[in-house]
Amino acid sequence: MSIKNWLISFSPTTLTSAFSSVTLGTALAWYLNNKFNLITYVITLAALLLAQAGVNLVHDYYDYLSGVDILYRASGFSHRPHPIIDLKLSPRDVITVGYAFLAIAFMAGIYLFALVGWPVLILAMAGLIIGVGYSIPPLKFHYRGYGELLAALAMGPLITWGSYIVQTGIYTNPAPLIVGIPNGLFTLLILIGSGALEIDACRAVGKVTLVLLVGIRNTRYVVYASIALMYLAIVVSTLLHYLPYTSLVSLLLIPRTLKLAGPLLSGDERVVRSRWRELRNLWAGPFSVRLILLIIFITSMIIARIYPPLSI
Repeated sequence: MSIKNWLISFSPTTLTSAFSSVTLGTALAWYLNNKFNLITYVITLAALLLAQAGVNLVHDYYDYLSGVDILYRASGFSHRPHPIIDLKLSPRDVITVGYAFLAIAFMAGIYLFALVGWPVLILAMAGLIIGVGYSIPPLKFHYRGYGELLAALAMGPLITWGSYIVQTGIYTNPAPLIVGIPNGLFTLLILIGSGALEIDACRAVGKVTLVLLVGIRNTRYVVYASIALMYLAIVVSTLLHYLPYTSLVSLLLIPRTLKLAGPLLSGDERVVRSRWRELRNLWAGPFSVRLILLIIFITSMIIARIYPPLSI
């Protein structure tokens, strides 16, 4: 079996979500508490990358099993290669590797729990439940209209908070939860975009995504609220001194974010359907914007450390 196909099956673009949140939480530990342990960072990052890759494989397996991905491919739309349909990997192998990755990630969580204490174990359990329950019966969060919200919570605030905790041992500081909000909301936008692309296939198999739950017309309000909240969280973070004021340069990304979400802002399903190529950019585009956001935050922290007046 091709190693290249397996690497593609992990959906490497999506792994930037875990990378961004782990790195952001670690950077906050250094900036706010002068704590940084490289080995702990590497273990945390490896565990979360494996966890996200595992969730991706498990999700693809169950979406294939339900028939939604088969119908989606038959429609002629596509926003990323499917490990079973496009890459011709064995369904049994896909689900086995997915569970193996999740098991390894959870064992890494147990190790970090031994180093830091019970908050890490609780976060690891919460992440496992959200990840496994995202597509797997009987929970199937992503089939009930709130999977996207749980994924946003996990991939943003919770991972950022957990990465901060393992570096500092401090779990009462709300800073990583607030600073991690933009990462989570970018995940929400990405999932809303993929939900809009798959809307017909989801209807056919009874999969209730957030887009179907609220309707295309109301989805635009969810998108507007998400973008407003993600940048408001950055402003609040600077006012509370969790981030340097120089981080506000990230507000220049608002037009780019609105442009990516453009196809969803019409509120008309026919328009959304006709602009599916642009909508596909909403799946891929936020990953790069989120990395730019991370670079801005870390650069601002470094500058503020070198020149302290910029941190206040």
